[in-house]
Amino acid sequence: MLIREFSEKDTEEITLLMKNLCILKGQEFDEERWRKSIMEHMKIDSNSEVFVAFDEEKESIIGMANCSIKTSDKGCRFGLISNLIVKEEKRRLGIGEEIVRFIVDFFKGNHIHSIRLALKQDADNAVKTLLTKLGFQETLHIYELKI
Repeated sequence: MLIREFSEKDTEEITLLMKNLCILKGQEFDEERWRKSIMEHMKIDSNSEVFVAFDEEKESIIGMANCSIKTSDKGCRFGLISNLIVKEEKRRLGIGEEIVRFIVDFFKGNHIHSIRLALKQDADNAVKTLLTKLGFQETLHIYELKI
């Protein structure tokens, strides 16, 4: 397995992963908006990346995550990981851990000293266990009102 930045030829596979992630989160998936944002990402040099886990033997994408460098209202830079997903049949094999470790190294290389990742309260316990294993600590609860 290889962790690498996504390329245009990965668009179909990561779009399917995003659809599945939205289903898991109970969110609506706007495929047109997603594809447009991916194409925009490829055109500009931004503070965000999409990394994919690529199965070299089967030549397919088996996982992905977005990461970006943000600045807080106090001017502190931090890393943000979002949209972490691994194909269902490949879960519990350490792929998510490899993706997160790769992103942590990416942030270290960009002089980022703090990384955030938001989870839904009903997130799979395996995800919480993984994040704890990697040194993440729960620091904040977010409340939301849907209107």
